[in-house]
Amino acid sequence: MRIPELLAPVGSMDHLKVAINAGASSVYLSGKDYGARKFAENFTLDEIDEAVNIAHMHNVKVYVTVNTLIKEDELEDVINYLSNLYAIGVDAVLVQDLGLVELINEHLPNLKIHASTQMTIENQQKLDYIESKGIRRIVLPREMRKEEIKSLNTNMELEIFAHGALCYSYSGQCLMSSFKGGRSGNRGTCAQPCRQKYKIEGIKKEDYYLSPCDLSLFNRLKEISELNISCIKIEGRMRSKEYLAIVISNYRKALNKLKSGKEIKSEEIRLVFNRGFCEGQFNSSPKRSLKAGHIGLKIGHVIDSGKNQIVIKLNDSIESIPEKGDGLLIVKNHDDYGLEISQNPLITTLNHYKKGKNKPVKDLTRKNKVLIVKKVWQNKKSTFNLNESDVYLTKRNSLTKKVKEIENKKASFVKSKLILTFSIKNKFPLLKGRLTLANKKEFECEVRGNTPFEKPLKKSVSVETIKKQLQKIDNYPYEITQININYDGTLFIPISKINELRRNLFEILEREVINSYKHRSKSIKLEKTENENLGETCNLSFYTNNLNHLKHIENVKRVYLEIPNEHDDLILSDTNYNLNYIINFIKRAYEISYGKGYELIWKWPDITHDKLIRALNKVRGILSKMHYDLPIMSANFKSEYGPYSMNITNNASIDSLKNYKILTLSPELTRKDYENIMKSCKSPQKVEILVQGSIELMKTRYPLLYGNESRMNYRNYLIDRKSNRHPIHKSISNEELIIFNDSELSLINEINALKSMGFTNFAIDGRFKDNDYCQMIDIYHKALEGHVDEKELLKISPKNTIANY
Repeated sequence: MRIPELLAPVGSMDHLKVAINAGASSVYLSGKDYGARKFAENFTLDEIDEAVNIAHMHNVKVYVTVNTLIKEDELEDVINYLSNLYAIGVDAVLVQDLGLVELINEHLPNLKIHASTQMTIENQQKLDYIESKGIRRIVLPREMRKEEIKSLNTNMELEIFAHGALCYSYSGQCLMSSFKGGRSGNRGTCAQPCRQKYKIEGIKKEDYYLSPCDLSLFNRLKEISELNISCIKIEGRMRSKEYLAIVISNYRKALNKLKSGKEIKSEEIRLVFNRGFCEGQFNSSPKRSLKAGHIGLKIGHVIDSGKNQIVIKLNDSIESIPEKGDGLLIVKNHDDYGLEISQNPLITTLNHYKKGKNKPVKDLTRKNKVLIVKKVWQNKKSTFNLNESDVYLTKRNSLTKKVKEIENKKASFVKSKLILTFSIKNKFPLLKGRLTLANKKEFECEVRGNTPFEKPLKKSVSVETIKKQLQKIDNYPYEITQININYDGTLFIPISKINELRRNLFEILEREVINSYKHRSKSIKLEKTENENLGETCNLSFYTNNLNHLKHIENVKRVYLEIPNEHDDLILSDTNYNLNYIINFIKRAYEISYGKGYELIWKWPDITHDKLIRALNKVRGILSKMHYDLPIMSANFKSEYGPYSMNITNNASIDSLKNYKILTLSPELTRKDYENIMKSCKSPQKVEILVQGSIELMKTRYPLLYGNESRMNYRNYLIDRKSNRHPIHKSISNEELIIFNDSELSLINEINALKSMGFTNFAIDGRFKDNDYCQMIDIYHKALEGHVDEKELLKISPKNTIANY
């Protein structure tokens, strides 16, 4: 059984000390820039240096997140920032940007790279590619299932999220915050639109459709240890010290118990911030949260509610009995009411309560317990009938004491082993130390005192006295396992000199440990090339999933064909695919397009788990035997055409993906970003930009509808509070939903500016559009010739935006 590394989130220096004391094997943190949690307190470079020193002294590793997309004009600053991190001695950096991986390999080859979950590495092909780039560890998407993880074959370390918030979308595949809130999740400033309430068209109820319960795999640690998982990660760099202390200490205790084959349960982790818990996709058991904020531990339900008190029937399995000062949340019909227990509640049995006796229960393990709590709020909600409401314990005062113990005293970190040898050489004391870290590194040093031993005038210093002084740890994270004393106890020296000798040795050992992780810093200058490839012929590409489009499309270079789901509802399943449908769709498309002037390219779904890849490759094999061969657009690193879901934001990424003929840039980029890329692009003919179409805001493996909701008379539109209608479509995989923007991206008025920058490939997305949408091709051809007809465009697409451009 492999006990995985326990990785803790750290948003400040105070959090670092809590994480170490609570038992984290490693921590991850961010600088002030380039981290995916920009609104956390985060660390200056000097603070990272200090944090790394503290952590390494306590046998804890430090990983720094540099996991945002990097823009062209930031590359040199970021690689020099990474050079400073390498000099500081961080154990690894977490990276999302493919171009940054390439630059690290070129300029900082010994800096360990962990692939962030933002990379969306969900299949074996992607895994093989990033392993070929020298990446040491991959943080798998939170959407991967246990059997999918088990089937992966790699020499890299695998890391999974085990606890904390879940994004509704695949990480790295969400543009909703960017396009609807003006803040990019891929740049660390997510506005969390998934935590808002929405409606599904046809369903009156407004709900948190995009807000999953938080993840907790606490009860799955044994299963995880039996997989090839090197590390479990706790989410929460913006959570409180209480959250960190309780969650990390409980996971540490549970992991330690696994070593002896035991499993434990804990209610404590439900008492710090959570939106309710589920096991997510690990065991295919996601759930929607009841509210956007903390919900706590469900303890029972209200059986009676009068003017002055609330009577709660407690669940028999509950161990956390509420006390004075604790907080409760009462939830009924999507409304919730909070209160703090101001007086000691009465605990009795249900039988006593029914008889009106209310005799206190002393044995809290008894079943059928009832809790009687005095009401404390003074508002109109107090008049509501709360009977049958669910009750949650949201705050527990007793945890505050435990958190303070962890923060100030209790320590679960692994101490380094120290052997001391004391002797006298030419009358001067000599102290040697051999320190062994948890990673088996050894350090040996010695110090010599400057005060000699003398013959005693009154009393000599005994061997026991010297040993007693040497046993003092002085708050160093050392465990003295052996003390050797070569001295007969007949001489004298002031005790203060023995203490000074010990302190000097400890300080030298500390410097040796810290310096062993350091490297020499260097300044890196990136070479720039000038793109003079202007005046080239411009080409249009057209995305479609409509066979009728293929009959009308003319004057385009490429057509990206996506196969629509034959049952485009909101019901997700992992059933087998209809290969005959896929084959016949491709055959029909091929036959319609034969002899046309465009190249037909099969666009695969952006999310392709291995089961789907096997099915699609089987289809390709069948089609090939029938001489229906099509090039592929996919994000799997082995295709010829790359979609904008690959999040390309700089030339380093473009240059690294050598086998691609065409790569579509991220639609999150601004005009300045596009211009910066083109100024130094070595292969401008390889770059394409989306100029018209509905942006995919989210790709998700989580359902929108649960239970009876799926049988309601709904339509595939998500409606926000501004009444914007966002179309929803199902991937051919049957396992993913895609939420599109309600308005279209349109760069019709910028087309000639883009052309003057050096862009030659422009794409129009006509998926899920009617036949008239093909007229967009003529409109953009005229625009490329200098004749912008915005009125004609608005007839076809009346709702447009230039978004971040």
